[in-house]
Amino acid sequence: MQRGYKHIELYDMTLKELQEAYISVNKGLAYKMWRQANLNCLVLSKNFPKTPEEACPELYPPKKKYQMPDFLIEKARKRGVI
Repeated sequence: MQRGYKHIELYDMTLKELQEAYISVNKGLAYKMWRQANLNCLVLSKNFPKTPEEACPELYPPKKKYQMPDFLIEKARKRGVI
């Protein structure tokens, strides 16, 4: 939430919209505080993650994994790779 604007200046909000806006702001602040505390503990324990994906996996979508087709699996088994 920006400090320079009030909700009324942006547009007229209903009470339900105001309530949802303030709840989401509070949840965002709580998440920020929790994540910062978690990373501070990791720094002190010498297990700090090397990449941002390792530090905050919930913010990054899972990487796509492609399955190998059956005919390639059979060829790899014949060659002894798998």
